[in-house]
Amino acid sequence: MNIVYLRSKKIKMFFVSIIFLTILIPSIQSVRPTLKLTFIPDEKYFTHGRTVDIICELLNPTENMEAAQLWHVDIKTGKHTPISRVLLNTPSDDSPNIFKQNTNKRLEYVKKNHLRIKSLQLEDSSRYECNCPDCEEPLGKQGKDLQVMKIAEPKWHIEPGWPIQEHAKTTIRCTVDDFYPYVGHKIFRHHHDITAEGKSVIPNSNTYPQKFSWEANVIPTADWHNTTLRCTVTEGLFSKKKRHKEMILFLLNR
Repeated sequence: MNIVYLRSKKIKMFFVSIIFLTILIPSIQSVRPTLKLTFIPDEKYFTHGRTVDIICELLNPTENMEAAQLWHVDIKTGKHTPISRVLLNTPSDDSPNIFKQNTNKRLEYVKKNHLRIKSLQLEDSSRYECNCPDCEEPLGKQGKDLQVMKIAEPKWHIEPGWPIQEHAKTTIRCTVDDFYPYVGHKIFRHHHDITAEGKSVIPNSNTYPQKFSWEANVIPTADWHNTTLRCTVTEGLFSKKKRHKEMILFLLNR
């Protein structure tokens, strides 16, 4: 009886071991090398004067695996520049301007693949990438945009100017100059969205600072008297607290 019991117990332990290995082996195999690009703090848009740490990591590397590489990518030209101690200390003539102008040491090489930028400026806006160009196994790349905001107020323009004549062709225009980055815009007359009634010139995402304009030709009638126009332009973090400018129109009868 004891022999049968022991055999039964061993069989159960054997099956438990098989089940455990069946669960464990796939989980071991699923832990593959991956790349991780981190901004600290992790924000979509940064305000002027902040500090950010940019870190490129290779997670779960295999034995003798090559190290990852952090790159600076120029927004305007797309030029890739590897981040290194030499780049920050003695940049070459063809290095991006933010590295050549680093005389006050705002950009700090903390350690390999770890860059710190202090007192952020608009010109620091760029793209950073993390990859492993020398790895035998392709790992792709991780990319993230560093966007430093510059906020500007919208302005209204009326042509041919004041006073506005009833039933006379009038051009109304809203502009915003030297800001970054553009996210969206809306134009309202009272509470009615009239954005589609005008022509918008939206800035190119690869330029900074940016310019925006919206323009419409209208022929005001009597119901335009005391009209409130509102130009709302979303700039970076101000997608909730939007920058806007209101204008009240008073018409002069012809």
